[in-house]
Amino acid sequence: MRHLAIPVLLVIAVLAVGCAPQGTNDGGGDGLHSIVPSVTGMTISEAEATLDDAGYVIGTIEGDIDDPEAVVIDQSPIASTSHPWGAEVDIAVTAP
Repeated sequence: MRHLAIPVLLVIAVLAVGCAPQGTNDGGGDGLHSIVPSVTGMTISEAEATLDDAGYVIGTIEGDIDDPEAVVIDQSPIASTSHPWGAEVDIAVTAP
């Protein structure tokens, strides 16, 4: 009986690992993707911090990037959609 125990335990261990969730994050998704947060209405630095916390980076910035008070008026991809971690989020800014 002892000779059967080791192969059975191995099969159970392999099945348990194969069925385990592959990881998620606070934004949902499958561990490789995350939900893009909304950064509309934020300054560039606030948007950058928010996107960084969610696993994204700012891509192209349209508008006056030299104005520290400029606020985000548009973003792509849009908020609440699932995209790969590390993806770029393009933003458009305007003076407040």
